[in-house]
Amino acid sequence: MHRFLSDFTLAPIIEISSGRPFNILTGSDTNGDLQGSTDRPSFAADGTLFAPTTAFTAGNLPRNSGITHGYASLDLRVMRGIRFGENVRLDLIAEGFNLFNRFNEAAANPDFRAVGAFNQRAGNGRYYSQPTAVYDPRQFQFGFKLNF
Repeated sequence: MHRFLSDFTLAPIIEISSGRPFNILTGSDTNGDLQGSTDRPSFAADGTLFAPTTAFTAGNLPRNSGITHGYASLDLRVMRGIRFGENVRLDLIAEGFNLFNRFNEAAANPDFRAVGAFNQRAGNGRYYSQPTAVYDPRQFQFGFKLNF
């Protein structure tokens, strides 16, 4: 039994992080600077987002008021070394990524209309939005390595 269980290597990687901030944008030129890709909306007292209606007015929503959901992943590598004589070893490798198959959001829609339609807020007052990209789902890979 001892000989069978020898030469195993177990290597976990646990990643946990908070969501990533992003700017919520109007998508139109509300402040008159001839640049529509950087203008932020305004927000009402109840948290509703709206585009400023007065010409040449910047929105009052602070930068990075949007946030993606948190990230969590467990990756695991299991390796078994099999010896063939004194100088030759074969390593059998199995790796799994995102083992719990958690939905991890990579990016969110920054348009204020999408943020309003998604209708979710974080505890700190930041806004969530519709996910537009996600990280990979659960994956496995297998391999071997010959050392001589």
